Amino acid sequence: MEAEEKDARWRVIASDLRAAILDGRYPPGGALPSEPELVRRYEVSRPTVRKAIDTLVSEGLAYVMRGRGSFVRPMPERRVILITDRGRPDLAAPGNHPDVQAFGWDLATRDVEPETPLFTAEKITANRDIAIILGVRPGHPVIHRRSMWHRGHTARIEGASARLEINSYTNADMLPDWDDPKRSHQYRKRPGFFYQSLQREHGPVRWMTLTTARIAYEDERTLLAMDYAEALLIIRRTMAHTNGHPIEVTEVKAPANRYEIAYHAELADNPDIKFTPQELSDSGISLVI
Repeated sequence: MEAEEKDARWRVIASDLRAAILDGRYPPGGALPSEPELVRRYEVSRPTVRKAIDTLVSEGLAYVMRGRGSFVRPMPERRVILITDRGRPDLAAPGNHPDVQAFGWDLATRDVEPETPLFTAEKITANRDIAIILGVRPGHPVIHRRSMWHRGHTARIEGASARLEINSYTNADMLPDWDDPKRSHQYRKRPGFFYQSLQREHGPVRWMTLTTARIAYEDERTLLAMDYAEALLIIRRTMAHTNGHPIEVTEVKAPANRYEIAYHAELADNPDIKFTPQELSDSGISLVI
């Protein structure tokens, strides 16, 4: 009974502080009551108070600065990922990267850290998850392209880099000339060439988009500069044969507290309208998929 009572006390403290934060009584960046103050106010032990604060930290509502106390975490500006049903771009193509389009290849890649390159493209063997989304056997050859968006259109938000990871997976049998040196340069550098080749050889095609979320894995948190236990937004767009068999899958991973989803047909008064890059930026749209 005594253990249950102590358990209930830290829940009460966490609930009271959570309500005060959401009501604005403690503003973003503002200090929460100190441990000694909460100990006196609720007549509990320091471990009980710390458990309540740890709960708020895990929920993303607070953060702790050693020697200074606990503070309300500022909410970052949220950006929009726009899902469209026309003119779907090849997001993994280097030529479609916003920094390459804005600054050119040399400037866009000049200061990139070696451990997080903007682009990679290689032939790999499918693991279990990739095999499932492509409808192939594990170990089957797959073309894997990855693009990291963490500059330019995804500029710094609230002092932290708002990053996106874009992965493209294609059954290597769909592009047998991928390893041809004369063709590989075009596949890697011409923005529309990869998709044009797939649709020319395997079209007509249909498109399917699925959005899910889960807690980020450790490597994903590191790559996308995410906090512990932060949710990951995953948008998976599949280019498929008319019979539904996948040809190429593009998967976008983004921190769920920094990005939200909108639909082109609902955002525009005219569903056929095309937004200019400036209009996209003015509307807070970082990515069109």
